[in-house]
Amino acid sequence: MLGLSACTGLSPERAAQTYVDRAAELVEQHRYEAALQQIDSVHTLYPKQVAQRRQAKALKDSIVYLQAQQTLYYSDSILKPLLPEADKLLKEFRFEKNDNYEDHGNYVYRTLQTGWNTNRCFLQAYVSDDRKTLLKSYYYGAKPLHQTAVALQAGEQEIELQGRNHAFEVEGWHEILTLEDEQALEVLNFISSHMGERIRVAAKGQNKAGAVYYLSDNEKQALDQTYRLGLLMRDINQLEQQIALASQRIEHFETKAK
Repeated sequence: MLGLSACTGLSPERAAQTYVDRAAELVEQHRYEAALQQIDSVHTLYPKQVAQRRQAKALKDSIVYLQAQQTLYYSDSILKPLLPEADKLLKEFRFEKNDNYEDHGNYVYRTLQTGWNTNRCFLQAYVSDDRKTLLKSYYYGAKPLHQTAVALQAGEQEIELQGRNHAFEVEGWHEILTLEDEQALEVLNFISSHMGERIRVAAKGQNKAGAVYYLSDNEKQALDQTYRLGLLMRDINQLEQQIALASQRIEHFETKAK
């Protein structure tokens, strides 16, 4: 309303130019969002003022370019210290990949390797080489469970999450319930937040009896370390995506300016 009042009595051309000039001032002050609002007003209120709209478009391009530079600098400054931190943590993990049927390999904490835990109920978590965190609830028993969810309890705190189940029979009944990304990190966060407590795990399914067990200290340690790695890899992945997008925008405008 203030902007409209200020332009009352002016010709459409001059009124539109007022918005453009104000946007330019805001860009000089690094107030980019406010400048974008002024630019939007030019296009909305004065659609016939072609010259001013061209100036507004050029200003918006400048803002996108400057914001991309800011994003690139900021994201790169945060990413640099995270990379050596992840490399240090990865030394505690083993890389597993079956080239016959897996597109991506997984970083598995050394005490949670699948081959060491084939005939028992347990939780396994890993981080894939495409920076995704997964948690699997393994069930082993004489009869099918038809697992639909996994629940964890520590003291009076409890969480329960549903996932997708895969089952097969080899010298007993095996089922693997998988949680991905934010669901997996939610479970791992629960474990990490209750390291000093007894954590009860219940694999739940159509068979009401289910399977109940408690995490050992070694398992809690392994899952906590996987949680740390999962968070790091998620942050690294997001920062790398932001850097790639910002770099593309910068290159676009610099190429256009030549």
